[in-house]
Amino acid sequence: MRGIFNIIIGGIMVVGGLSGVLVLKGTQSGGALAAIGGFLVILGFVRLLRSAE
Repeated sequence: MRGIFNIIIGGIMVVGGLSGVLVLKGTQSGGALAAIGGFLVILGFVRLLRSAE
């Protein structure tokens, strides 16, 4: 369940950061937000794979 949550939130962060709608608070950088979102997506997939074992 936690992996799916990470994938959804990370996907929103990536799309919002790359479109320029959302930015990382304190830096005003959409690219940084997209990078953190990408990390969350990868982390979510890792958690899903570990729970499937």
